[in-house]
Amino acid sequence: MISKKDRIRALLVENKGLFKCPVCDGKMNARSAESLTCRAGHSFDLSRKGYVNLLTSSNAPVYSRELFEARHRVCETGFYDTLIESITEILDSYGISEQHQMLNILDAGCGEGSHLYHLYQKNKVKQQNMYIGIDISKDSISIAAGNQSDIIWCVADLARLPFRNKCMDVILNILSPANYGEFERVLNDKGIIIKVVPGPDYLKELRQALQGHKDVPDYNNSSVLDYFKQKTDVAEIRNIYFSFVVDPATLSDFFRMTPLTWGISTEELNGLHETEISAVTADLVLMIGRKKK
Repeated sequence: MISKKDRIRALLVENKGLFKCPVCDGKMNARSAESLTCRAGHSFDLSRKGYVNLLTSSNAPVYSRELFEARHRVCETGFYDTLIESITEILDSYGISEQHQMLNILDAGCGEGSHLYHLYQKNKVKQQNMYIGIDISKDSISIAAGNQSDIIWCVADLARLPFRNKCMDVILNILSPANYGEFERVLNDKGIIIKVVPGPDYLKELRQALQGHKDVPDYNNSSVLDYFKQKTDVAEIRNIYFSFVVDPATLSDFFRMTPLTWGISTEELNGLHETEISAVTADLVLMIGRKKK
């Protein structure tokens, strides 16, 4: 049986044409399938865990590994399954899959990779696409690379995507900051951007529980929606809204996965886990856009 790392090596060799050097913008080659290297000699090795670090400088982590691990566990509960189903429907309804035999799908700001992994799992039988997930956090990509999948995982910066112009068919940007200049550059002319942002009631039970511990303002996504409309030709906006039943262990992970609890002491956080919350609200907005004409 071919090992996971050998499969990733083969994927890098096969898809080296998608990449460009993040230092000098030169073309990349997969030298001995152990690294991506440009003609100028800039080299980026495939790690033992099966991901490539394409950052040109070290970055202080914004989110902790514990946050990403909690988010991974929440994703495994099925909380985001409806989101993955909606993204699959979008790919089908927009005819993206009819344009090429294989799609190049980039998850920009993929976190610990659960959303892209579940999309891969849902679609791998009916269509063989190329999936690439990037995040600036080494911890998150290290967790993502633990999934048994044919996905290329990279530590990389959204502000300087290590990909050639017009090489992506789909860009996913799920609950993550965006860089529309870079998205426009790497997206092909018929491709789509799918951006997912929280609605005003997203995790509202957690916000309510935090009142009294810290100031938690109501969330308003209007500025994010307006900016997306400025930067893309909006094709459609969809909404997902439902209540998700949680047990105490899952509720604990919900609190641990969100930056809402930053600044809360360990004692206060442990107390929040005992809050009598039996369900959590999913309120998500999916925006589908194309390049501005």
